Order: sequence, then C-alpha cells, then structure tokens
Amino acid sequence: MSNNCAVNDMDFRQIEAFFHVARLKSFSKAGDALYLTQPTISAHITSLENELGVKLFDRSSKEVALTRAGEIFYDYAVNLINTRDMAVFSLRDYTRRIEGRLEIASSTIPANYLLPTVIKAFSQQHPNVKYSLVQMDSREVLERVLNREFEIGLAGSQPEGDKLDFRLWREDELVLIAPNGNNCFGVGSSGDISMQDIDREPFIMRESGSGTRREFEKALRSAGYDPARLKIIVQVNSTEAAIQAVRQGLGVSVVSSLSVSDTNKGLIRMFRIKGLELRRAFYIVTLKNRPLSPLVQVFKEFIAEYFKQ
Repeated sequence: MSNNCAVNDMDFRQIEAFFHVARLKSFSKAGDALYLTQPTISAHITSLENELGVKLFDRSSKEVALTRAGEIFYDYAVNLINTRDMAVFSLRDYTRRIEGRLEIASSTIPANYLLPTVIKAFSQQHPNVKYSLVQMDSREVLERVLNREFEIGLAGSQPEGDKLDFRLWREDELVLIAPNGNNCFGVGSSGDISMQDIDREPFIMRESGSGTRREFEKALRSAGYDPARLKIIVQVNSTEAAIQAVRQGLGVSVVSSLSVSDTNKGLIRMFRIKGLELRRAFYIVTLKNRPLSPLVQVFKEFIAEYFKQ
C-alpha cells in the first residue's frame, strides 16, 4: 500500500531532475539545464529516492554516478519524459510545435558535406529550432548514442549488435586521391589503378575510429590485401586534413568522393582501385526500443526522406 502511494506521489519535476543529473553527471549542471538551484535539484532527488526506497546515485566519488537501481530507473525515466513530450507535442498546432534545441552527433563526411544542406532545408520549415552539431569519428558517434549522450547520430559504419537502430541514409564511394603534377601512377594518369600501384606510394590514413578507414581496410582484406602493407607516413583525424596533405604532395589517401569538391580540381587527381568494392553507406543511428523526443523524431523522418526527393 505504501509503495503504491509513493509512486503516485512521484511527479515529473523529480523525474526531470533525475534525468538531467544522470545525463550530465552533475547536480549543478542539471540545475542550470532546468533553471533551478542546486539545492532544489538535490531536494527533488532526495524526495524521489525516499519515495522509491532506493539510492539512485552514488555520491561517494568526485563524479556523480548511477547506482544499479538508478540505471534501471533511467530507462523508464527517459521513456516517461519522451512519452509525455510526444503527447503534448501531438496536441499542439503543427506550425508552432517544432521548436527547441537539436543535438546531433555526426561523423566527418555527413557533418561537413551533407548535414549543412539538410539543416538549412529543415530550418526553412521550422525556424524556431536551434542546433548543436558535434563532429567525431563514427566509432564515437555509436558510443555516445549508446551511452545516451545523443538521441541521434550519423555514422559511416554499422557494426554488429542489437542495441542500436541503423537506418540507411545515403550511399557514398571511397576514392583514392593523389597530388597533381608528381610521378605517382604516371604523369597525367587518371581512372583506375591496381592495388599493386598503391604499394609504392606514401599513404595518408585516417584515425582508427574513422568509418572511412574501417571500410577501406575491410575492402582490402576482402580482396586479399593486408592493410599492413601500406606505407603510412601520417595519420590524420579529418577528411579535410587528408586532402590538404595530399595537395601539399605528402602522399596519397582514400577519402569520400563527396569531399572531392570543385575547389580541388586541378590540384589533386582522383582514382578508383581495381578489384576493391569501395562503396559504403551512412546511417541514421538511434537507440533501439526507446521513444525519441518529438523534435528528434520529426528531424529523423525529415532527413531520412531528404535525399529521396
């Protein structure tokens, strides 16, 4: 009887306070996010713990951490908040309800060459939305969506697992680029080259978490070529850095065809490697079995259809 009363006494202020402390790992940051004082946040958490009869946070260390009970309750809290928001969202006039802050985790190619156009189109329909676009490699995108730091991400790889939902978004092709005016692959050459051709060239490679690198190495192995044979002279953490290094004559690199823009024509040459399947895809990444917030749900559907127009 007392347990039922406790659950009935629980309100969304307590749940929202819990959600923000868990997400931000800080009482003070949760207070800032909710425009409440830290003592008020602490009071909400204490009331919630008393009503549930369990400790939700381990306060013994420097960083606030969820207890096992807190981890269990977190999933329900997110679902409750998103379900409430979706109910309110559905009852508002469509032209007024699309507003708020949209946080997107994205790997390099979507962040630099695809999302700006999509966000511009979305903003024209929904001018009250603000954006935070955080660029990272594909591996980190998946990790941060999995850890609930972002509701939505764009990534260039799809590892095995059953916790994330991957929706095919846009296809891409990887190409090899070389500086113009040097002797690699023959002066003035273009078109297709062999895998043996790349043995002789210094290579500029993306970092290990990059989707571009992962897909390139996977294609090499599938063709019976050991990636360790590549003469890697420098590792970079962005496509633009790889392109600039090639333009300066440091070596060759494999990049997205989307990144080889008109501004690079005449400065670099583009090749396809015979025998390699270098097509890959970008995915919209969300957490499985969790309702999305209304804004993220609308944005997800918008970008999923954008390149089909």
